[in-house]
Amino acid sequence: MIDLRIFYTNPFADLRVSYENKRLASDEHIGKLKAQNTNHQYDEMYAATLAKHENYFGEISGISIKTAVQKTQTGIVNKIIADFKKRTTKLHFYLVSNGIKGTPLFTLFFPKGVMAYTRKTNKGNIESHIKVLVKAISEHTAEAGGASVLAEYQAFQTSYKDMRKLQGKNIGQTHGGRTNRNYAEKEWADQMFSNLLLLAHEYRNEPEKMSLFFTQHYLRRKKIHTSGNRNFLGGLITRKGTGDPEENVTIHVIDAEIADAFSKAKGKYRTKKLPLGTWKVLYSKHGMLSQEFTVEIKEGGTIIQNVEMEMALPLAVIQ
Repeated sequence: MIDLRIFYTNPFADLRVSYENKRLASDEHIGKLKAQNTNHQYDEMYAATLAKHENYFGEISGISIKTAVQKTQTGIVNKIIADFKKRTTKLHFYLVSNGIKGTPLFTLFFPKGVMAYTRKTNKGNIESHIKVLVKAISEHTAEAGGASVLAEYQAFQTSYKDMRKLQGKNIGQTHGGRTNRNYAEKEWADQMFSNLLLLAHEYRNEPEKMSLFFTQHYLRRKKIHTSGNRNFLGGLITRKGTGDPEENVTIHVIDAEIADAFSKAKGKYRTKKLPLGTWKVLYSKHGMLSQEFTVEIKEGGTIIQNVEMEMALPLAVIQ
């Protein structure tokens, strides 16, 4: 009997797979997804995955993949511009065929003439061109062909802004680190699992196709420490500069199969028992810089690791 529960389990969220291997798997997936995106059929998936990757891991690490990503982003931007020109030409002929050409309304749609939106649109002016048309169609939706036409132009506006933002590398950056790593990890794992399920559905009964999108060997589980002896990790978490206790900080022991711990009102925390050995421990809280320490769990009393958490600068200040 096949255990159907495996299809409800997100392999990318497995705590037994190391952070580094997840990053490598993500790098490979983005590169492979780019290679298969020949007809821009995966544009939306690609952009969303890249955003989640950068928010969790930072920039793409491989030079070749990074170059490919940049080329693909440029290609997507160019396609948005080309599609905008084609759609605007279609809008022009729709207005002409409905007797609107020569009227004040036609001038409203094309204050610079239709050629400005079909042959002269480029990266330097497309945002302003889209803005003009979205405004005009919003005010005269029926004359332009209905709500679906307005939705198309609003989609151009959103897609172009999102892709330019990705190109600017402004996603998920904070002062000295990444924002709320636990949240970023969940967002990334959910996106990867969604990609896996969508692609599995697209290529159902063709499991060999998965190698075109994923490198599975990176998702191997890390061996757990063999020692049967365990001990607690605990300590006090305070805010840098004031010394006040910091509540609700998440304590995540990387690669350990234990639930996250959280600091209490007085700043104290204690994890579940950990096998003896060396562990990387991540301390994170929304709005604060994450702290990562390597801790040796030994026999004896609770292992103490006190931490000072520092407020993160607002993104607007950094930019």
